[in-house]
Amino acid sequence: MNYKQITSIVIYLFLFVGISALLRVVILEIRTGGICPKLLNIPLCYPILSLFIIALISHITNKTKKIYFIVLGIVFIITCIASTLHILGNFKCPLTILKGIPKCYYAVGLTGSLLLLKYLQFKEIEKGLE
Repeated sequence: MNYKQITSIVIYLFLFVGISALLRVVILEIRTGGICPKLLNIPLCYPILSLFIIALISHITNKTKKIYFIVLGIVFIITCIASTLHILGNFKCPLTILKGIPKCYYAVGLTGSLLLLKYLQFKEIEKGLE
């Protein structure tokens, strides 16, 4: 396996983790309501799930890296703002079941990692280390 394949597999794994976690939150939001923070009365987990799916499609097609960076950049900004507001006490992120850690903290790490991996993947490809 070469560098491009390994980073691509890790990106798929991270996207799968993000999408599956968001699907669980969306299902809970649909069933019970009040799980996802809302912006303009729209639960944020819906557009964030859509953006993750768009990033997955962009990664699969491997044609438009700009779309990948734009959609995950938007998610990264949203999660950074949500985490900051949660720390300040102005916002309530959903908590993990086992440890009660706000999920927006994990989302910052996950989206940051996805952006970094894709950036490194393209930089190495440009150098010819496929």
